Parts: sequence; C-alpha cells; structure tokens
Amino acid sequence: MFTLHYIYVMKFLKTIIALIIINSFLSCQKESNIDNPVVVTSTPRLGTLWTYRYLIYNQDGSLSSNQTITHKAKSEIMLGGEKWLNIVDVIPDTTVYLLNTKTGGLYQYTNNGSNLLCKFPAALNDTYTTFNEGVLENFTVKSVNEILPTGIGDIPVNYYEGIKNSVLIDLIWYSDKAWIVRKTQYRNRSVITPVFYKYYTFYLDSITY
Repeated sequence: MFTLHYIYVMKFLKTIIALIIINSFLSCQKESNIDNPVVVTSTPRLGTLWTYRYLIYNQDGSLSSNQTITHKAKSEIMLGGEKWLNIVDVIPDTTVYLLNTKTGGLYQYTNNGSNLLCKFPAALNDTYTTFNEGVLENFTVKSVNEILPTGIGDIPVNYYEGIKNSVLIDLIWYSDKAWIVRKTQYRNRSVITPVFYKYYTFYLDSITY
C-alpha cells in the first residue's frame, strides 16, 4: 500500500511540476502586443532551422513529456517537376515534410503528388480537401491574420482546423514568413468506441533563416 501510494504521489508531483513549467512557457507567449506585431521579412529556405517546444500528452490529459525538437530544411528534392524542401527532424534525421510554397499557399508532397496543406492567402471559412498523413482531410480556415504570441514574437497567422472522418484531428497555425508555428493533433484512444484526446502540441520557440 505504501509503495502504491508513493507512486501516485510522485506521479502527481511530476504532473504539477510539468504544468508549472508549461504555464511559465505559455505565459511568456501570452504576453502579446497586438498593436505592435513583429515584422518578419524573411521566408523559410534551404538551411532554415525551426526549434519547437513539443508537448506529448497521456490519454487522461496529463503531460507525458516536454521536449525541444529541431526541424531543418536539409535539402531540395525534385519531384513532379518541382523543387521541394526536405524538412527533417534533426534527431534522428528523418523527413517530416516535403514542403513548397506556390500560388494557393503551403503545399506538401505526399501520396505521390502535390497537396495543399495551408491555404494562403485565405478568407474566413474557406474550405478545401487535401491528402494529409495518409488519408483525405477536410480543412476549414477558422481565423485570418490573428496575432499569435510565439517564441519569435507576436506574428500574424492563419488558423486551420482539419477533420478526418467527421472528427477534428489537426489544428494548425500558419505564417507565410515562418510556415507552421503551432500545431495540435488529436488521436483515438479507444479500440471499440472512438474517444479522441489531445496527443501533442508543438510551439515555435525560434527560427533561423
């Protein structure tokens, strides 16, 4: 009984400490100056580095891990007659996206073709169907040009929600100057009756062009 009680107490304390760290991080990002957003003139290109705070959650909503990840535009790849930036997770050096900006917004190369990920420019409530992470996904533009606190300052972004099989799965905040600056994804935790929970969220801490 003592051992079991000790385990529960330690798990509770670990969760409290993690929440304090997250709240401290988010409070820094919430100190938003909407009247004076940061002006970013560069755009991602070969060699760009994105550093994200990456939070993974347990099925009960508690925090599982809090880590820092780095993505890099490592190389350019020719596919379908177009150049695509090969965006890798630096550790363990695996491809996360193949991305390209062109008329219409940010595209990714997946399912053997070019697929729109974030429509830009866009109008509120614009909708589009695309192929993302293995299946079709229906996106809706939920806000346009909102000022979002990030690790690089307060920047204008568009916010998108992606639905798969009638379930909200992806939440993406996109800037044409920094690309994906925040993302949340939900996953199913039940085999019999679908029950979805927030699996991860990542936040942009910094970008080096």
